[in-house]
Amino acid sequence: MLTVAFAVLLVVTHTDHRNASECIKSTSKNGRYTAERCLLQWRGGNDPAYLGQVYDAASGKLLVRRTFSTPVPELIWVDDEGVSFSRGGDDASFIKLPPSFYDRMIARFSSIG
Repeated sequence: MLTVAFAVLLVVTHTDHRNASECIKSTSKNGRYTAERCLLQWRGGNDPAYLGQVYDAASGKLLVRRTFSTPVPELIWVDDEGVSFSRGGDDASFIKLPPSFYDRMIARFSSIG
C-alpha cells in the first residue's frame, strides 16, 4: 500500500524528463557529486521549468531528481552543504547534501522505466 501511495505521489509531483534540453553539468569542489541542470519547458517570460539532478561522481548513480521553476538559472555549489540550481525561483532549486532519504527514494523511483 505504501508503495502505491509513493508511486501516485511521484506521478503527481514530478514532470517527465525525457524532453529535457540545454543541459549543463558541474562537479562539486570535493569531487563527490556531479550536478546537472536541464530546461524542461520554456513558458516564456520569467517562469521556465527546469530539471535539477545530482549524481554520485564515482558511480554515476542518480541521487536526487527535482523539478523547479526559476527566472535566473544557475548551477552554484555551496561549499559542502549543497547545490543551488537558480538565483531566485522556488525552494525546490536548492538541494542539501548529502541527499535526504526522501530525495534518494524519489530519484530511485523516477529512474525506473
